[in-house]
Amino acid sequence: MVQMLPESFHLAPALLLLTCMCAVPLRGQKPDQVDPLTVHRADPQCWDSSSALLLEMRSPRIADTVPAFWDLMVTLKSSENGKHAALYWDLARIFWDIYLDCVLSRSHGLGRRQTTSVHSLITDSKYPNAHFI
Repeated sequence: MVQMLPESFHLAPALLLLTCMCAVPLRGQKPDQVDPLTVHRADPQCWDSSSALLLEMRSPRIADTVPAFWDLMVTLKSSENGKHAALYWDLARIFWDIYLDCVLSRSHGLGRRQTTSVHSLITDSKYPNAHFI
């Protein structure tokens, strides 16, 4: 039982951080929207791997590198075009789902989870028309 105590101390801050990031709505957003451009990157390794995974899953590809993807996200967010804003929030939601899965998996020691369910979100019939233009 003494050995389990230190593990719970490592898990508690991660869960608290995730709860705070998910529960508090950000400026001008619906409660279920998280803006990845304004939140703290709690786990940089998960941030980069989640970005890369999202790029691999999107067809057609929207960027060739992770930095190019985030440049595109900034452009989409700052655009006054409603289609760009819709695409930004679709990508932000999918990215956030992948990112949280990675962070939770790492904090529970489960490693990388299968992304079949997230992949189905990308290939869902309501997303094929979400192109950048």
